[in-house]
Amino acid sequence: MIRYKKVSGGSFHATIGGKLRIIKSGEIFDARPEEIPEGFRDVVVPLDPDLEEKANGKPSQKKAPSALQYYVKKREKGVGYYDVVDKNGKVQNEKALRKDKAEDLIDSLMK
Repeated sequence: MIRYKKVSGGSFHATIGGKLRIIKSGEIFDARPEEIPEGFRDVVVPLDPDLEEKANGKPSQKKAPSALQYYVKKREKGVGYYDVVDKNGKVQNEKALRKDKAEDLIDSLMK
């Protein structure tokens, strides 16, 4: 069993340990890698990626966004707007930012 955390909004239904579970945003839970549906591997992050690599025999799907703690992510709604997201998927800004302002925010967060 590997400990996971759901990092995006909303919830999803999964059969874990033979029971149907509703996993909500921010929830930490234990599951086997094969119990996590392929479609949700981008919103569920292993809290110990090394364990997942050993269980699967391959590198984990979710990797840290390079050596930085923060990165710029384009918003789905709103053309040309971005969010600053940490390595756990938490949005750091309240309002949508233009790309140059988002990069400035990352610089200020790294100081």
